[in-house]
Amino acid sequence: MPRASVIAKNYAKALFVAAKKSNSVDKVAAELEVFKQNFSTSFAHELKNPVIAKNDLVRIIQEVTQKFGLGALTSNFFASIVRNRRLNLFPEIYEEFSRIVKLQKNILEVEVITAVKSAQTQIERVKTLIEKKYPGKIVSIKETVKEEILGGFQVKVGSEIIDASLKNQLASIGKECLAAIN
Repeated sequence: MPRASVIAKNYAKALFVAAKKSNSVDKVAAELEVFKQNFSTSFAHELKNPVIAKNDLVRIIQEVTQKFGLGALTSNFFASIVRNRRLNLFPEIYEEFSRIVKLQKNILEVEVITAVKSAQTQIERVKTLIEKKYPGKIVSIKETVKEEILGGFQVKVGSEIIDASLKNQLASIGKECLAAIN
């Protein structure tokens, strides 16, 4: 995930604080997800056009949020970022808001990368091991298939990577062979 800009972080933090005050963090997160599913960067760039008056921008985004059935807090938030011509930052704002929500809910995101789709029992074993290493955390597993690792698996927990892939093992053997020759 690319790092969010300071501006995007500030918007995400402000939205989170407002959602927490109104006890609607989950509702706002769900509404942001709805908007994300329908978001297009070309739409954001069109709304950044300085020829369009700010009142017209707000009216347009209100129609869009109404069509998506978003609540008042989320609609007002979008009106604010459109008024400030910052809708292009929405993907970063969304990622940062999601990160803050997961942090608040004590959710640990783990990515398991395999060469082929793993059986659910294997994923559950990895989850159990991660839960033992990080007690008190709610572990959320995201499975990714990357054929280039050839076999085995990689587990990413934050910035930590556990690499038990065949590709990594072959690379290690190759380095050992080259070191033995020299």
